[in-house]
Amino acid sequence: MSDLGRASTKTASTFYTAEKVAAARRNIADFDWAQQVRDDARAAADPYVAKGDEWLWNLVTTQKLPRSYAVNQALGSPITGRDIYQYGNYPWRADPLTAPWKIVDPSSDYVFPTNDFPAYYTSGIDDQGRFDPARADRTKLVNQLYPDRGPTWGVDDGYGWVDDAGKKWTFVAYYNHWHTWFGDVARDTAKAAVHLTLRALRDAYVYTGDLKYAHAGLVILDRVADVYPSMDTSAYRSSQGFLNSDGGSGRGRIVGCIWETGLARELVSVYDAFFPAVATTDQANVVPFLNGKASQYGQPPKADVEAIKQNIETNLIRQIFPAIERHQIAGNFGSHQATLAMAAVVLDSPTESNPWIDWIFKAGGRVTTPELHITGGNMHAQLVGDVDRDGFGNEAAPGYNLGWITAIQAAADALSGYDRYPTADLYEHPKYAKMFEGRAILTMVNRFQPSIGDSGSTGRPILTGLPQQFTADFERYGNPVYAQMAYLTNNNSLDGLYGSIFSTDVEGTLERMRQVVESDGPLALPTVNLSGYGLASLRQGTGDAMRAAWAYYGRTAGHGHGDALNLGLYGFRTDLMPDLGYPEFADNNARRFEWNANTIAHNSVTVDNKRQSNHWVGQPHAFANTPQVKLFDLSAPKVYPQTSRYRRVTATVTIDDANWYAVDVFRVTGGTHHHLSFHAAEGPVTTTGLDLAAQPTGTYAGPDILPPADNALPRPNASGFDWLSNVSRANPEGPFTADWKIKDTWNVHDPDLDLHLRLNVLSPIDDVALCDGIPPRNKPGNPPSLRYLIAHRQGLQLTSQFVSVIEPYVGQPTIRAVTEVPVVSAGGEDFSEHDTVAVKVELTNGRTDYVVSSLRTDVLFTVDGRFPFQGGFGVYSLRNSRPVYAMGHDAARVGEPGIRRGPAALTGKVHAFTRELSADNSVTLTLDSALNDPSTLIGHYLYVANDGERNAVYRIAGIGQISGNQCEFKVGNTTTIRGYVNPDDFDLGYRYDVAVGANARIPLTREWMG
Repeated sequence: MSDLGRASTKTASTFYTAEKVAAARRNIADFDWAQQVRDDARAAADPYVAKGDEWLWNLVTTQKLPRSYAVNQALGSPITGRDIYQYGNYPWRADPLTAPWKIVDPSSDYVFPTNDFPAYYTSGIDDQGRFDPARADRTKLVNQLYPDRGPTWGVDDGYGWVDDAGKKWTFVAYYNHWHTWFGDVARDTAKAAVHLTLRALRDAYVYTGDLKYAHAGLVILDRVADVYPSMDTSAYRSSQGFLNSDGGSGRGRIVGCIWETGLARELVSVYDAFFPAVATTDQANVVPFLNGKASQYGQPPKADVEAIKQNIETNLIRQIFPAIERHQIAGNFGSHQATLAMAAVVLDSPTESNPWIDWIFKAGGRVTTPELHITGGNMHAQLVGDVDRDGFGNEAAPGYNLGWITAIQAAADALSGYDRYPTADLYEHPKYAKMFEGRAILTMVNRFQPSIGDSGSTGRPILTGLPQQFTADFERYGNPVYAQMAYLTNNNSLDGLYGSIFSTDVEGTLERMRQVVESDGPLALPTVNLSGYGLASLRQGTGDAMRAAWAYYGRTAGHGHGDALNLGLYGFRTDLMPDLGYPEFADNNARRFEWNANTIAHNSVTVDNKRQSNHWVGQPHAFANTPQVKLFDLSAPKVYPQTSRYRRVTATVTIDDANWYAVDVFRVTGGTHHHLSFHAAEGPVTTTGLDLAAQPTGTYAGPDILPPADNALPRPNASGFDWLSNVSRANPEGPFTADWKIKDTWNVHDPDLDLHLRLNVLSPIDDVALCDGIPPRNKPGNPPSLRYLIAHRQGLQLTSQFVSVIEPYVGQPTIRAVTEVPVVSAGGEDFSEHDTVAVKVELTNGRTDYVVSSLRTDVLFTVDGRFPFQGGFGVYSLRNSRPVYAMGHDAARVGEPGIRRGPAALTGKVHAFTRELSADNSVTLTLDSALNDPSTLIGHYLYVANDGERNAVYRIAGIGQISGNQCEFKVGNTTTIRGYVNPDDFDLGYRYDVAVGANARIPLTREWMG
C-alpha cells in the first residue's frame, strides 16, 4: 500500500518551464519539422488514450511479476535456437495494444506464452490491486495455442516455462521488462507500454496543451507511484533465469540498476510536464478516477490534487535519492547523477533539492562494505580525473564513452538555469565541453567510426551522433565541425535541422551553419593523434577517395578489449580491416572474453598466448603529416610485463589520388611466443609463397581441440586460439603474400568493385596459419566469418620485427614488387637487425619508394647501397633512378640530394604550463636553441618526459609569447591536468602530466621534392 507521506512542495514546472513550453509552441507554429514532432507524439499517444482509464491503470504491474531482459540468453529460442539472434539482441516482438502478454519469435513466428496469461494474471490480483501468484487460478495455465505439443508446453505463470530438458524460458518476464516497462536500448523492438507511452503523453501535452494527454499520463504515473516503493529486482536472480541490467550487482528497482537510471529519470520528468494540470485544481480531471481506485483497493483517499501530488512526490521522486545511495539506481558515469539532478529540480524542495545536487558533485563512489552503496556522485572528480584530455571517459569503447555525454547532458539540462542552484552549469566545465568533440573526432572517411572495444558492428558504415545533436552542439559552442557533422549526418543537407524543439533561435542557428558549410566546405577531418584517448588517425583525400589508417593505444579495461596497437584501414568507402565490434552479449561469457575481446581477435600481436594486460594509454613516439606521407609510431609498454618493447610504426604513402599503401613495422622484445594476427574484411584469401596444408579437425589451438561451448564461462588467461577454426598451416621459407578479395558485405558499392587488400610479409616467420574467426552473430548484417592470418615466431627471450606492406587496390595492384633491402651503418657501429629496417616498394607507375624506420637515431646508415639516412623515419623516392622526393621525421638526413640537413628535433625544458582547468592552455619551453620561425611548428607535437603513468604529448595549436629562447606553445582546450591530488579533498589541488624542468622534444618533419 502506498503512503501519501508529506505535503507536496512543488509549486511550478521547473524543467518544462513556461519559457520552454512557449518556445516549443512557437516553433510548432513556425516550422514543418516541429509540427511533425508534435504529430509524431500525438500519433504515439492517441491509441493509448483511446484505451481508457481502467486499461491504462492496469498497465502498471507490481513487484511479484518478474522482469528479465532475456527469454533464455544462452539458448535463444525454443524453436530455432540461437538463429533468433540474427534479428538482434532483444528480438522478440509484441503489441501491447492488440495482443497483450504475447511475444512472437521472429525466426519462427511462434507465439509465447501458449496459455491465456491475462486471465491467469487477473485471477491473481489481491485486495490491494497487486498480483499475487499464490492467489492466481492455476487451472488457467494450459497450452491453448499448440495443443498437439501437450498441455504444459510453452506455458508460463510469470516465473518461466521449464521444458523437458530442464531449460527455463522466461516469456512473461521478458514481456514485462521490454513491452510493459522499459523502452530504451531495445528501441527497434521494445513497446514499453508504460515508459514509451508516458514519454509520448508528456510530449503531446507539452506541445499541444491538450489536457487529455495529461489526464492519461497522470493515471499511469500515479499508479507507478503506488507500486514503486516495493519494486526490487533483487528478488529475481540471474541464477533463476531472470537477467537484469545490474552489472552483476543484483540491484535494481523496476529493471536492473543500470537501465533504471533512464527509466526513473523519465518517470520523474513526466510529472514536471503534467504538473500544470494539477498544480492547484484538477484541470486534468483525474481525481474522480484515482480516488475511486484508491477506495477500491484500500489505499489512502485521493480526494483532491494535493493527495495525488503527495503520492507522486513521496512514493516516486523522494524514492530516487535513497535508491541511488543503495545502488538500486546506478549506471555508467553520469547516468544516476542525471537521475538525481532531474529529481532535485522537479521536486524543487527548499530543503531537499540543494543537498541532493551537492551530493552529485560530492567526492565518493561505489563502496562494498558493509554492503554495496554509493557515497557521492563524484561528478567533479571524474570529469577531472577519468575524462582524458581529449574528452573521452574511461570505458574505451566509443559508444560507452559518448554515452557519458548523453548521461551528463541530462544532468546539465536539468541544472541549467535552475534558480535554486545557479552555480551548477556543467556546460561551462572545460572537460565536459571537450567531451562534445568526441562525437565528431572519431569519424573516418565520413562514413565510419572505429569499432574500438564493445562498440559497433563488423565493418558496418555508421556515424556516431544525430543531426539534431550536432545542431544543438553548434548552437551551444559554435564549433564549425559540429555544423559540418550536422550537415553530413543529415544527408549533406541543412534542410529541417534544429537543435531542440525548445530552441529559441532556430533560423539564426541555421544561418550560421550555412555560413560554415559555404566557407569551410563539407567535413574533412585532419590527421590527428589523440594522445589522451590513445588513437592515432592518418586521414587523406576527399569524397569517395577518402582513406584513413588508425591505431588504438588507449584503455583496454572495462568495455575495452585487449587491443592495444590494433590497426585499422579505411578506403574505397569500405572498412578494410574491421574490428569485430560489440560482443554478442556484454556479460560474463567465454565468447566475449576469450574471443571477441581477446588480443588474438585484433590486428595486433599476442605475446605468450595470452591477452594483453590492462593499461590506461600507451606512449606516442612520432607523428607526422605531409601531403605525401603520414606516420605514427606508438608503443604500449605495460600490456605485456615480460616485454621490453611492444611498438608499432605505420606509415601511409600516397601513390596517386585514388591509391596508396601502408608500411607496417611491429617490434616486440620479450616472451617466447609472438603471434601477429591480421584479418581483412569478409572475403576469400589467396596466397603466394605459402604451401598451405588444411588441418582437417580442431582449431588453431590444435587438431584435437574443439571450440568452447556458447554458454561456457570464461577461462583465465585463455589464448583464444580455440575460437579460430577451418585452419590451414604452412612454414614459409621467405616473404609471402596474402590477398583478400573483399566482399561488399554492407552493400556500399553499386556496381560492386573488384576490391582487394594485399598483405606482403617480409620478415622471417616460423609458421603461418589461415583460420576463420566468427564475428558476433546477433548483429544483423555481420559477416558469418572473417579469414585470419596468424604469423607465429618462437624462441627464448624472443625479439621480433614484423615487417609488412599493406595495399588496398581495385582490379590490379599498383605495387609491382616489395622487398626488404640491406641497411649498414656508415661508420661501422654495431646495431640490432631489429632496430632498423628499410623496405623498397616498386610501383607500376615507375616510381620506387624506400621507406625506412629506425630506433637508432644516433647512427648514420646507408640504405641499399644507394643513399644515406639518419633519424627515426624517412621516405626516399626515385623515378628513372633519379631522386624525386624525400621526407624525414625526427631525422637529420634522408638522401643525397634530399631533405636539407638540420636538427631532427627541437629540445628544451618545461618552464611553465597552464595549471587550472581552462579552455585555453599552453606549455612554455626554454629551448636549447633559438627559433627562426615558430609558426612552422603549428601542427607538430610536443613530447614532454614524465612518469609514464600517462603520456604528455600535445599538438601545437598556436604560438604565444616568445622571449629569447623561451616560447609559449598553445595547446588549445587540451589540459595538462591529470586529476586531483586527492579526489576526496579538492583543496589540495591538481596532479599534472607535465612538470617544470621536465625534458621536452618537438620532432621535426621535413620534405624535399626534386
